[in-house]
Amino acid sequence: MPLDIETPLPYQRDHRCPFDPGPALRDAQRTAPVHRYRLPDGQDIWVVTRYEEVRRMLTDPRLSSARTPLTLMLPGVDDTGVRVSPGSFVNMDPPEHTRLRRTVTSSFTARRMRELAPRLERIAEDRLDAMERTGPPADFMTEFASPFPLLAICELLGLTEEQRAEYLRITAMAPGLAATPEEAQELLTAAGRLMSDAVAAQREAPGDGMIGMLVKEHGHELDDEEIAGISSMFLTAGFDTVANTLGLGLLALFDNPGQLALLRDEPAVLDTAVEELMRYLSVISATGGRTATEDVELGGVTIKAGEYVVPALAVANRDPAHFDDPDRLDLTRTPAQQVGFGHGVHRCIGGAMTLLEMRIAFSAVLRRFPGIRLAVPPEDVRYRGYDMVHGALAIPVTW
Repeated sequence: MPLDIETPLPYQRDHRCPFDPGPALRDAQRTAPVHRYRLPDGQDIWVVTRYEEVRRMLTDPRLSSARTPLTLMLPGVDDTGVRVSPGSFVNMDPPEHTRLRRTVTSSFTARRMRELAPRLERIAEDRLDAMERTGPPADFMTEFASPFPLLAICELLGLTEEQRAEYLRITAMAPGLAATPEEAQELLTAAGRLMSDAVAAQREAPGDGMIGMLVKEHGHELDDEEIAGISSMFLTAGFDTVANTLGLGLLALFDNPGQLALLRDEPAVLDTAVEELMRYLSVISATGGRTATEDVELGGVTIKAGEYVVPALAVANRDPAHFDDPDRLDLTRTPAQQVGFGHGVHRCIGGAMTLLEMRIAFSAVLRRFPGIRLAVPPEDVRYRGYDMVHGALAIPVTW
């Protein structure tokens, strides 16, 4: 059974609008940009809410990812035996982080994105074909927003059709952060076994995806566990965030019909539109946090050695000190370095892939279904509760 827990401050949303940060975060941004907060399990953390302070903390080498418990934001989960998976460099500090991140840079170059684009466009069209066959009303999350990015990242990794189908099955069972430790472990075990099998197969016959590239170019320095860990990290991070950005993005466009018409009729705005949707939605409300390795001054307060700091990305992306009229969705807005991908050495290396998927997805959906609209009243759409990634549970649409 899911745990009955309060949603911690960094993940709170305004119940009046699914796209906006919660009122408590807004208050903290105005009055205490580095805000002391007690988690539901009684542990104290610092929550950083302003754009400049968030960027500063994400580049401060005295704030460690490696020393932060993986269970910091998981009330009720015992951290005994929980460890960073080999290859999961987002939970590491330099130089280990640098060593592992370097092995995947060639998978996210502009050239690699151009090579992937036609295949991702085909995946998008295949999913829309299936959605059209289902007929309206259809659940946009189930029919398109969830399977498209999962299949896209599987394409990047070079997984087989059978492995892709199995991962779709596993992700359909994901219960979110409110899962019991047993549920979470069962899911992790199944996903880990799938990836280990994929790596073992590509040791024998490397393909042209990321796993094959890691085997061919770095197989002498990376063991199978590390390659599986790197691949699992991208599969997990590259699926849920994009799926929920697509879902919430469509809802935000429904809420702003002038912007929807602009994106549908003026494809030239795609590049600024996807950056603006990343900023406006910020489906990753907060990253996992950092641990101070020594006393650090930030936003007028002293974070003592050993204390935890969590950047509230969603409210930082609505900071009026940095963004003009931040609560307005403006698809022509000149990009202003939104922090939805993080910042510094840990900035999401897959950001280019995410933006490519968003450009392809929104373009394909609005071209195929120019009259797409909600099939239920907006107030009937239900949203995730306490979860690392914010989103809608289902989005019934018609066209």
